[in-house]
Amino acid sequence: MKNEKKKCNSNSSKEHGDADAIIYCLECNLYLCNKCETLHSKLVSNHHIFNLDKEKEEIFTGYCKKENHTKLEYFCKTHNELCCGVCIAKIKKEGNGQHFDCDVCIIEDIKDDKISKLKDNIKFLEELSNSIQQSIKDLKSIFEKMNESKEELKLNIQQIFTKIRSEINNREDQLLIEVDKKFEKLFCKEDIVKESEKLPIKIKDSLEKGKIIDTQQKENNDKNNLCSLINDCINIENVVKEINIINENIKNCDGSDEIKFEQNEDIDIDKLIQSIQTFGKINSYEKGKYKSFESSSIIKNDINKLNNIVGWIKEKTNKEVINFEIIFKMTENGYDSKDFHKFCDDKEPTLVLVKTKKDKIFGGFTPLNWKKTNSKSEKKDDSNQTFIFSLDIIKKFDIININKLAIQTERGPCFGACEFQIKSNMKEGVCYANNCCNFLSNNNLELTGGKGESENFETEEIEVYKVILK
Repeated sequence: MKNEKKKCNSNSSKEHGDADAIIYCLECNLYLCNKCETLHSKLVSNHHIFNLDKEKEEIFTGYCKKENHTKLEYFCKTHNELCCGVCIAKIKKEGNGQHFDCDVCIIEDIKDDKISKLKDNIKFLEELSNSIQQSIKDLKSIFEKMNESKEELKLNIQQIFTKIRSEINNREDQLLIEVDKKFEKLFCKEDIVKESEKLPIKIKDSLEKGKIIDTQQKENNDKNNLCSLINDCINIENVVKEINIINENIKNCDGSDEIKFEQNEDIDIDKLIQSIQTFGKINSYEKGKYKSFESSSIIKNDINKLNNIVGWIKEKTNKEVINFEIIFKMTENGYDSKDFHKFCDDKEPTLVLVKTKKDKIFGGFTPLNWKKTNSKSEKKDDSNQTFIFSLDIIKKFDIININKLAIQTERGPCFGACEFQIKSNMKEGVCYANNCCNFLSNNNLELTGGKGESENFETEEIEVYKVILK
């Protein structure tokens, strides 16, 4: 419920007229005005009280917010939220059974885990509060330097085009706009700087609130209070997630990229008028990044997607990812599975990226060889390093099948028992839901966004990279 104006509804409220409530008591389930609050505090001092003047927060009543639902007595581990008996009902209908298929426990069972998580968050916030000021200072410095570099680059372009101004106005404007786009894409935006300035206060407030919650939970183990405690812990977790996102944005703004205007030096400026439409370009030079993805038509050197892939590979292999070498691109190297094997066999470990006609992007990583051996196409991965993933929902799926079936090499790239398979005609593929449960997923159609038992899809592009590990 939102913090709209509430009226006092205690037994003595009639004596106070149409008085506005200033607090809500969870145990009494009452809204109380200032007069009733004074008496209430004398009679009971350990009830859970919410002040109604905090407009930015919602009042936690201990009851499910969904219409016609009941008291919150359970916790859904799958979605990290409190729920009631109606939420976990086996009979699904409108408003019921949203958490029927989830991992659910009673709230008492999750207390220790949430308190442990709370302590971790408190520790994280304490450590971050000590370092964030310097990070913000560095971020501002990077932002200022990038702006200076941008303006210098613009000035250089304007000086070059002065000699031929009458003929190149359109081209000059195009290049200046492209400069802004490049800087906006590669470097930190002004809104990241503004967000970072609010971060210390956000960390401080969350840290103080976390410590208060931690203190309260040690003093009172009442079930209603426990439910509220878990809700408070969840709120802190969500705030920490937001803080992590902002902090990651700060870290990603390292200012290491270099952008230059490239002039065609072999062409005389006086003769340039004849070829003005193709003169110059704005290009970027990344330091220490994976150059192979610059030509990717699937992830287009998207740093966030690339970082997710690199992180997953490092997690599974316990090795550093040195580089990626593109070895196959369907639109350039062929649409038959024989073309795939011609370029990809004996090149392990490999990363497979798939983009469908519906703009779904997914793929898989395996240390295994795509070459067929001993007339067998199925290959197991005893190292458990093979995984599949979606770059639309940013999710990785690990092998859970006891037989550890990882890939099949008979046609195009196929992971598991056709969790997704590229057919002999590599313009086509298929994805099966819950097919033998080779990879950890409630529904493997999360890769393609489909419904039902299976989904056929058309591929727009397939790219395969040899992964260089150390």
